[in-house]
Formats: sequence, structure tokens, C-alpha cells
Amino acid sequence: MTFTFPTPNLIDPASVTSYRWGIMGAAGIAESFVAGAQKHTKQQIVAVASRTPGKATGFAAKFNLESHDNYEDLLARADIDAVYIPTLPSQHKDHALQAIAAGKHVLIEKPLTLVPSEAAEIFAAAKAKGVLAMEAMWTRYLPQYDIIRQILENGDLGNIDMVNVSMCQSNLNQPRLWKKGHGDPFFDMGIYPVSIAQTFLGNPIKITAQGVLNSDKIEEEVSVQLHYANGARAYILVSGRSGIPSIAQVSGSKGKLNIGPEFPIPSKLEFSEQDFYAPVTTWKDEYPVQGHEGLGYQATYLASFVDQGLLESPYESHADSMANLEVCAEVIRQIGAEIH
Repeated sequence: MTFTFPTPNLIDPASVTSYRWGIMGAAGIAESFVAGAQKHTKQQIVAVASRTPGKATGFAAKFNLESHDNYEDLLARADIDAVYIPTLPSQHKDHALQAIAAGKHVLIEKPLTLVPSEAAEIFAAAKAKGVLAMEAMWTRYLPQYDIIRQILENGDLGNIDMVNVSMCQSNLNQPRLWKKGHGDPFFDMGIYPVSIAQTFLGNPIKITAQGVLNSDKIEEEVSVQLHYANGARAYILVSGRSGIPSIAQVSGSKGKLNIGPEFPIPSKLEFSEQDFYAPVTTWKDEYPVQGHEGLGYQATYLASFVDQGLLESPYESHADSMANLEVCAEVIRQIGAEIH
């Protein structure tokens, strides 16, 4: 029987409450988030704050927003419901706790933190305050990921025993990745394949990693094998120095699935049975939301979760986020890299 991809279940942006958002930090990734949200959602991005002189005003002018030169004035606004936090990962805990204390729902750019215990503090504070806290693992909110969830629910792949993921980009010219606490390549890039592996196999019971470090003990390239209780394996290759297509490959007893290239953005899926010459069925994302405009999907999903009274995302729970950070931290420990 010929395989047919299920249709993704997309949320109508007009079907959820139009919340008012503040942007806590005028980082480059925030431009993609705001552009996607303004173009493809009904969420209202109203203000941006930055402590760097002039940065918020320039950002605000580009997107027709109000601006603040400090975070306190942004968070004191009663007309802001949710805050997107795109600052440095090493700053996420402090900034998220500020926003949560002000009673704002928070969408925190990935990686949520560089220390798993800090993520636990954020989530505990949010639950105590009664606000939603969510890691901005935007790939889980793309149309292709809804298809993946349906494939898993339907059992189309059968028993999954291997996942192979590469996330390799020529990023030596990206200064933020090579400064302590600014990005840390495996946390910044590797969180994507770690998240993919978790989607298909859950959390590992054993981790084996090796890496190539630069003179500052920051990882330039890392290979990881994740072992699971049922005998399944996940292989991850992350490079910040060399680029190859970023593809996720999944092997199950009933079929094979390719995601991408490039798997973190709206791309395509390929499914075939295990036979070498089995026909390949392809689904390609042809929706208007393309590239990093896909960051905007998260805004609609967060609004939907808030409407439902949820305090965490059903597509990446607090426990999921922390487990992935723990994998990243163990990889860093094994290869002898330094975070701070």
C-alpha cells in the first residue's frame, strides 16, 4: 500500500487570543521572530527593550514598535501579556525570572539555559506565578513536526531503532558562538538534533561523546552516540566549522523517514519502506511561512496554550527541555569543553 503523509493540523492564527508582546533584548534572532509574527500571526508585538544605547530605538523603528532603554520599564507595562527573551543563554535565567515576577508569560530562546538547574528554577517560578514558560524550540511548532507527531501516533515507522542527525554549518565567522557563555556551539546548534532524537526515542540512558576543541576549549565539532533502554541508538554530528546538509534520518521496523534538508526550518519529509528499492513518498512545505519566518509559529502556539490555561507546552514539556539540556551538559563534560 502506498504511504500518504497526513495533513498537518495548523492553528488558525485568528482562532486564538491576540496577546500583546514585549521583546526583551534586540538580538538578531528577535528580528526573525518579530518579522514572522507580524507577517503570519494575529499576535501584537508592541514594544522592545534593550540596555544597549540606541539598539532598541533602531529595532523599534524597523518594526513600528515602542522602545525602552531598560527591561524594567518594559516589564512594568500592564498592557504586555507575554515576553520573548532572545538574550544570551547565560542571561536567560535572570531575564526570565524578571519577566515571570512581573506576571508575564515567557517564550525563552533556545537553549533555555546553559545549566539544567537554572531551567528548573525558571519553570518552578513560572508555575508558582501561574504563567506559561516555554522554550523557543521552534522546530517543534513547524507544520512538518505536526506530521511527525501523527506518524508516530499512527505507528507508521514501526519500532524505531536508529536516529541519525547532522547539524553542521560553517559558523567560524559567527562571533557569538565562540565567546564564553554567548552561545556555546553544542548548546546552540546541538540542541536541535538532541531534540529530534528525543522526539523519536525519548531520553538516553548512556551518552558517549568526542569532540574537537579550539584553543579556548570551545567545541568546534562534536560526535555523540546516545544509547536507549530498548537498545535503540541515536548518532549526532554537530560542527560549527564545516557545513554539510542538515538532515535527520529515522529507521523503524516499518519504514525510513528523512527530515530536511535543512531539518530545523520549514523543509520536506521523505518516507519509504525498508526495502532498498522501495518507492519514496515526499511531502514538501509549500506554506507561505518559509525560512526563519517560521519562528512566528511559536507565538500562535503560545497564545493557544495560554487560552487553554496551560503552564507548559504539550509539545515540549518542562521535563523535556531539562532532559535535553542535561544531555548537552553531559556531552560538554565528556569532551572537556568549557561553558563559562
